[in-house]
Amino acid sequence: MKPYCLFILLVSLFSCHRDNPNVYNSSSNQDKVSNSKLKPLSWERELTEAKKDHEIYGAFQLSKDTIILLRRSIGIELSSNRGKTWQWLGKSIYGINEFTVDDKGRWWGLERWKGIHESSYCRIHKSMDLGKTWEEYTFSTDIFFPYHISSSLHQPLSVTLWNNKVYTLQGSDPRHHWKYVKQLAENEYLSDISVENYFVSRNNKKLYVKRTNDRTDTLISFINAWDIYQIEKYKNVIYVAGSAAEGDDSYFATIVNEHLLKEFTVPGGDINMTKKSFNRIILTSTTGAYLFQNNKLVHIFK
Repeated sequence: MKPYCLFILLVSLFSCHRDNPNVYNSSSNQDKVSNSKLKPLSWERELTEAKKDHEIYGAFQLSKDTIILLRRSIGIELSSNRGKTWQWLGKSIYGINEFTVDDKGRWWGLERWKGIHESSYCRIHKSMDLGKTWEEYTFSTDIFFPYHISSSLHQPLSVTLWNNKVYTLQGSDPRHHWKYVKQLAENEYLSDISVENYFVSRNNKKLYVKRTNDRTDTLISFINAWDIYQIEKYKNVIYVAGSAAEGDDSYFATIVNEHLLKEFTVPGGDINMTKKSFNRIILTSTTGAYLFQNNKLVHIFK
């Protein structure tokens, strides 16, 4: 066979697509390939460097004692004693952006990137044994691009695509059986953030409350914050987090009975606040993770 004929044959074989255009493209033999098989020979060196990197994306509280931290570099951190000690899991996975546990106890990690000058990518990782081993599923982002995990802990896995369509997984295999749920409206970056009848305007960093008589009162101006982009509430306490007005650190404050109680400067940028059950706040940043309890910040991962 002439060389150019062989080349054309090979191209045609490798360009075939799956039959269903409504789900992502992927070779059935490659869907579950471990990242470790795709890593360069310098992967051990990368693990050595990642071990020194304690930047954290976010936190998840699975029980009163169990906490999951999402490392920015590689894998996740697991603590089963409220942050006293940590176990590094998922060492074959680059940084997981989002995490959840579904209604059947399966662990899911979403890894994605929306490229501008480079290609986008998206992978979902599944663990059936509490993070000891993982299966990887790679998506063709031109066809199906999960960008956000929209389901809460212990609910069936749902994802929001890059185009704001929401799908729920019907089964255990992300290669199949995604059910369309709804189309979300486009979000505006400077939209207000709210909890119950309280909201913070991102234009002026002020906390407002909407009264029952449709009157809106101004409560607090966060003058020590550059931006406020998270708000949570538990009973009569409101928590807000964002970037600090000066420097590269982050801002955190507590409001009790509609009065500013205390402000904190959290070392590091990119703060993320997690409030789930168990009346606990966990803050994560580029310097690790902090547990807020009894009106104090404790550096539990550093």
